[in-house]
Amino acid sequence: MLHFFYTILPLLRGETMHRRIWITILATCSLAFVRGQGVGLEVLAAEVQIDFPDQIVFSLQAKSDVEVEVVELEYGLARRACTADVNRVVPEDFEADVMVNTSWTWNMRRTGSLPPGARLWWRWRLVDSAGREVRTETRWLTWLDDVHPWRTLTVDDLALHWYVGSENFAHTLMDAAVGSRTRLEADIGARPEDKIQIYIYATTEDMRQAVLFEPGWTGALAFPSYGIVIIGINQRNIDWGLDTIAHELAHVIVGDVVSHCYSGLPTWLDEGLAVYAEGDLDPSSQMILEEAIVEDLLFSIRSLSDGFTEHAHRAYLSYAQSYSIVAYLIETYGQEKMLDLLDAFQAGYRYDNALVQVYGFDADGLEAEWRDAVGALPMAVSPEEIEPTPTVFPTIQPYSDPSVAAATPMPAGSTAPTPAGSEGYEGSPSYLTLLFGLWLIMTVGFLILIFMLRRIGSYMEDDTDG
Repeated sequence: MLHFFYTILPLLRGETMHRRIWITILATCSLAFVRGQGVGLEVLAAEVQIDFPDQIVFSLQAKSDVEVEVVELEYGLARRACTADVNRVVPEDFEADVMVNTSWTWNMRRTGSLPPGARLWWRWRLVDSAGREVRTETRWLTWLDDVHPWRTLTVDDLALHWYVGSENFAHTLMDAAVGSRTRLEADIGARPEDKIQIYIYATTEDMRQAVLFEPGWTGALAFPSYGIVIIGINQRNIDWGLDTIAHELAHVIVGDVVSHCYSGLPTWLDEGLAVYAEGDLDPSSQMILEEAIVEDLLFSIRSLSDGFTEHAHRAYLSYAQSYSIVAYLIETYGQEKMLDLLDAFQAGYRYDNALVQVYGFDADGLEAEWRDAVGALPMAVSPEEIEPTPTVFPTIQPYSDPSVAAATPMPAGSTAPTPAGSEGYEGSPSYLTLLFGLWLIMTVGFLILIFMLRRIGSYMEDDTDG
């Protein structure tokens, strides 16, 4: 530094023009040095507030010696996703300034709720006009209410959370979960890769208050991509709860094998595996299945591939029949073939191609084999000749698309809503018919107008001649 001073001093004593140039250079360097030593881009506070089950509020306070031009909240969910789960949002109230005081609200009533127990990471990214960039530390939060005094029981890769009931109550439920996992591992060779979280609410009402936009009949929900199951169970409905916990856990475990990124499972396979994980078919469902076999009222397997009917009795038959089809495949061809079938769907094979790849027959071939095995009559007509019937989202279906919750009905005593009507309007004129009619009216009117104008012109000519 001293050497620099002795070098520059003679230059400052020189001609006026040279002296001004060097003074300007030194002043600029000094200003840059001061700015470099200033506060720079600094985050003062980054906080999060959970208002369960409605919203999450992320807030930020920051400052810089120049304007902060970019503020983004980056966040993602701990779940099995087909692509990298990184989301970026800009607060609506943000404006470039040297001081930043902003927030962003994740409104669950607009986007749909996360499942209780979901894990979320988040951080802020800031860039100022000097090009300096800062990211806050990545932090995690758990989306869960703090109203209930949650307790946790863990066995291997299963964690059961509850807040009402004794330790024996929790162990009874855990035994059902372990049994379901063990049966699935023995039958199809599937075992969860990550820990599964099971949240037991004391009532179905408590459970429904924890999630938004679920129908009133819902008694349990499975979120396969999150590895989460939530159920409303107490001592009064524990028998239903034991079957349900096994059923929903099966959906999560199967969802761990098949991510649905390329090809979703047919409903009969997804639901059939879940019912199979409960153990033997219950007597009432067995009776419904046997009556359908005797009276030739079975559904075609293809009709069970994309959702079940909303009608209660037919829905129960759909579950029972799906169980029977899955049981036939496992008991006839073995667990390795079933796991191969799931792997084929995971690899992206479509419905018939997956069956042919593993078993050597398509859905029609499976239909013929299974009907023969259970003593049912062959299909009267081929599935292609059957008039397709629209299926609405089932009200008593325990499972749905992996991106949303899989819903299970409340125990007996609740009634299923009547099926929704078709979205079509039978007997009403089509859109093209209306357009044609409108065009015809306008054309006729135009021709009449031309005729009238010509007549008026003719009268005017006659008057002129007169």
